[in-house]
Amino acid sequence: MYASEIIERRLATAKRAGLQYTRLPRLESIARSAELELLRSDGRGGKLPDEQLSRPLTQVEQEFVASEQLLCKVDFSYWMTRYAFCELDPGVTPDGKGGIAPPILAESQLHYIKLLGRKEVEVHAEYGKYKLTLGIHAYFHKTRQVMATATTRALTWHRLLFWNGTRAFCATLDEPRIGELFKRDHIILDNLPWWQLPKVYPDVKDTEIGLEPPISSRISYQAENQVTGIGTGSQNDVSHLTEVALWKYPGRIRFSFVPSIPKSVTTLHIQESTADGKGNYWHEVTEAARHKKRGFEHFVYAFIPWWFNKNKYRSVPPSNWRPESHTISHAELIERTSPEFNGGVLYKPTLEQLYWWESTRAEHVKTGELAAFLTNYPATPEQSFQNPTQGALPAELMEEMETECKTPVPYEVECV
Repeated sequence: MYASEIIERRLATAKRAGLQYTRLPRLESIARSAELELLRSDGRGGKLPDEQLSRPLTQVEQEFVASEQLLCKVDFSYWMTRYAFCELDPGVTPDGKGGIAPPILAESQLHYIKLLGRKEVEVHAEYGKYKLTLGIHAYFHKTRQVMATATTRALTWHRLLFWNGTRAFCATLDEPRIGELFKRDHIILDNLPWWQLPKVYPDVKDTEIGLEPPISSRISYQAENQVTGIGTGSQNDVSHLTEVALWKYPGRIRFSFVPSIPKSVTTLHIQESTADGKGNYWHEVTEAARHKKRGFEHFVYAFIPWWFNKNKYRSVPPSNWRPESHTISHAELIERTSPEFNGGVLYKPTLEQLYWWESTRAEHVKTGELAAFLTNYPATPEQSFQNPTQGALPAELMEEMETECKTPVPYEVECV
């Protein structure tokens, strides 16, 4: 679903079974699907009753639907970029427009999918050899607005729609945030083309959505601040926990929820959050996964620095702008640390990115909120773990020390 190796293997199996498919450009898929959508219209702005069409599908249209259904099932990215509608961010779209439409994947989203695909290959190999695997478990340690939640909601609905009998679960901090996730999920569900749209049981608002047979998938939602434990009494093939660093009782995740996750090739478990201080659950588990400590070797770890989505955080600098010394130091920090988070590739921030960073930082310094700025827009995980209250040392001094800190180089001393 995520790795090209797995996708091509499944397509080859489908072809041997006599199924045909044609990969279409994204815009062609969207346009042809929109044409088919017109067949559901009654000509007066409404829809024909009982799922009727204004005419039967032609042979070419039937082949298009069958091909798209096959490709969407085995290739998550193909489906998401054509049919997983979401609220677009006008700051990163090519035409600068917002609205509700299928996305063009940002760099951060491509990175999530690449890491999940790499793990997917390992999981399948592990199951093939031992007939046992934990599945895919991931921590998405994010900065603000890097589409971690949007991507994970699409990952969840891809499994619910195309893999019958999927049991999914989503939990976040409180009821208002559950409502927001429920709304995002309905944007996906309500904008599917008629030939992908499942029959849905009546909603239990902000609590559950069930898909009728033959799909027979379901998803339940829960707020972390409820009295009962998270996901008590259930097993879930796909699970998504958001804003985890802000949870009041994150220990429930480790001791109550994680043991209930099935050990299977179909398992997808994602926790995602921005940081919220040091010495807490999120700090502990993400750093353990990042450094592959004992017991966390199997976790996918994704850290998305503020500069990762190149078109997201940037401003046009004045013609006479010269970066301040701390901006130059920050740029050097990015170059020095970027290979760890950028697939081994060194990244040099653009002038537009650095001007945005310097200007936004200055606003937060003026209001005494530098720690909050570094938490929301860090270049490294270390920068994100800021104490929310003023400590013994000023946030500016802590930033300077972290920026200048070099990665140690191990060496051996030969004894004569």
